[in-house]
Amino acid sequence: MKNAVALDAKSKATLKKKFFKKKLFVFLMLLYPLLQFAVFWLYININTVVMTFQRYSWMTQQYRWVGFDNYAILFREFAQDYSVLRLAVRNSVIFFPWNNFVLLPISIICAYILHKQVPLHRAFRVIFFFPSIISIVVLTMVFGFMFDSTFGPVNDILYALGLEGIIPDNGWLGDANTAMPMILLYCLWAGIGYNVVLLAGAIKRVPEEVIESAELDGIGFWRELWSIIIPLIFPTITTLFVIGCTVVFTLFLQPMLLTSGGPNNQTMTIAYYIVQLTNGNQLERAATMGIFFSVIGIPLIFGVKTLLEKITPQVEF
Repeated sequence: MKNAVALDAKSKATLKKKFFKKKLFVFLMLLYPLLQFAVFWLYININTVVMTFQRYSWMTQQYRWVGFDNYAILFREFAQDYSVLRLAVRNSVIFFPWNNFVLLPISIICAYILHKQVPLHRAFRVIFFFPSIISIVVLTMVFGFMFDSTFGPVNDILYALGLEGIIPDNGWLGDANTAMPMILLYCLWAGIGYNVVLLAGAIKRVPEEVIESAELDGIGFWRELWSIIIPLIFPTITTLFVIGCTVVFTLFLQPMLLTSGGPNNQTMTIAYYIVQLTNGNQLERAATMGIFFSVIGIPLIFGVKTLLEKITPQVEF
């Protein structure tokens, strides 16, 4: 009897030890992501909000409370004619219609054409997606070389066609009138492949019987795309549309690598301006601008997402 009690007590102790080890393992596994969230998201964001109400004094080497002065400076800068902030906002807003009403429709059409298995459709799929798997630094270098005024093939082609008069004197990326269109062209060239892959995957999940039934009824190419394909892949379109909205507040690598925001800040964007302020140790202005556009952007993006979800019901297949 005593041996049975001893064994029972020993098994309980063993179970408790195993249970403790499991709890310790789970705790240690959760500790790192929780610490990362607390330090690199929660603390940084709270500190950023607090910083918008402070200003650093180089005399005292300390931050002092200034209330809403940083926000007042932000509004005054935006009100000035030809201010960098106003140019940045203008250029950033351009990416909203460009991504959602130019790039996205072209991507839908390309994905649908590839789905129809045109000749060499597999090769075209690789070609479309190829820019998406290459470093953006390499892509911008290749794009810049294409339009280089010294050895770029684009200028050589224009000279051969007798169209050298349209080539800007300062180069395509160095002229104030062509620099921003060139960045938009780059975003179209580099961004279409990513969209095509996602949209092609969504189109592939559309039930074949639905398309076959429509084809038996004599539906045409464009009618099938508009009335069947687009409604059935609308959740994917909604996701890409929302991503296209966020680009307004996040795009900075393309102008930074292609034009450095020039010439004369003509290609500056909101995100790149914030990066420049941060690099220039103007942390209070950068934080103020970041919080201000976050307050504007977050409800705007969620509003667009909600509106798009109400237009067409979410379809799963």
